[in-house]
Amino acid sequence: MSFLTTNQIFSWLSRLTAQQDYQSLTHEFLNILQENPNVIRASGYEIYNHQRKVSDGVSIDERLIRRFPLDFTKEDDSADNPHVHDAAHVIGISTSEVNENGVHSWAILTVKGGNGPDRSILVEGKLETATLETLQNLRTIYQNLVILHDAKERDVLTTLPNRQSLDARLMQVCQHYCLHPVTDKLHDKSSWLAILDIDHFKRVNDDFGHLYGDEVLLIFSQLMGRKFRYNDFLFRFGGEEFVVVLNLATQETALGAFNRFRETVEEYHFPTVGKVTVSIGVTHIDNAAMPSALLDRADKSLYYAKEHGRNQVVLFENTPELVAAQNDDGGEIELF
Repeated sequence: MSFLTTNQIFSWLSRLTAQQDYQSLTHEFLNILQENPNVIRASGYEIYNHQRKVSDGVSIDERLIRRFPLDFTKEDDSADNPHVHDAAHVIGISTSEVNENGVHSWAILTVKGGNGPDRSILVEGKLETATLETLQNLRTIYQNLVILHDAKERDVLTTLPNRQSLDARLMQVCQHYCLHPVTDKLHDKSSWLAILDIDHFKRVNDDFGHLYGDEVLLIFSQLMGRKFRYNDFLFRFGGEEFVVVLNLATQETALGAFNRFRETVEEYHFPTVGKVTVSIGVTHIDNAAMPSALLDRADKSLYYAKEHGRNQVVLFENTPELVAAQNDDGGEIELF
C-alpha cells in the first residue's frame, strides 16, 4: 500500500460502492485490506454498548463485542479481543507501539456514526507509516458507506436490522440448511424462527401516548439484545412485532431461550407503563420451506398464542391444529 496507482484506488472504490448491503460491504472491505502483502490478517467486530440498571437505581455500562463476519453455524468464543476492547472509545485509528524496526504490529480502525453498533476493524501485520495513512483513508470511505447502509437497513428507533435485512438474512439461513439438512430437529443443533409481538400494545399507545409506546419498543429491543446470544439474529419486523432467528439450538434449548425471554419481559417494570407481556410464535427452519412459508408458520403460531391467552410461546410443530391446517392446504412449496 506504500505506492498506489490511480487505477488501484478507483478499483477499490468501485468494489466497495458496488456492494448492495452492509454484510457484503464489510466482506469486501476485509478482502481489500488482506490483499496487501504487509497485512497478515484483517478481522471485523461489532461493538454493542448497553446500559444495565442494578440495585438502588444505579446504572452500569456493558460493552459486548461480536466478531464479523459471524458464522451462525459455529460457536464464537474469540470475540472479546483485548485490543478491540481497549480501542472502543477511540475515534479514527489506534495502533500498537512501534517495534525496533519502526513498524506497528496492529492497527484498529474504529467506525462510528451509523444507525447501528460501533464497528472496529483489527488489522495485523507489518504496518509502516504509509500503510497506516492508506488504512485511515480506506476507513473513512468504509465509514461513509456503513452510515449509508445503516440508514437503509436498520430501524431508526431501535437500531435493530429491519424487514429488508431480515429477508436477506433468512434467505441465507435457508440456503445453508438446503445444503446441510438437519436430520433430527429435536436433538440436533439448528435454527429456529420466531415472531415476537408485544401484547395489548395498542392499549399502551392509547393510555400513555406514542412517546411512551416508543419507549416500550426501545426497551424491549434492548432486552432482546441482552438476553439473546450474538450468534442469533434480531430484527424489528414492524410495529410492535420483532423477529429472532435463534441459531445452534436444539428444540429444548430454543424453547427454553424464548420462554426465558418471555419471563424477562413479564418481570420487567417499564417506566410509566408498568408491566408488559409478549407472545411468541416459533417454527423450525428446515431444508424445504421458503422464507415466506417459514414466516407464515411463525405468524400462525403467534396468533395461536394470542388467541389462547397471550404471554406464551407456541411452537408450530408441536401444535396439532396448525400442522393439520397446513397439511389440508397441501403442504409447502420447496425453495430450491
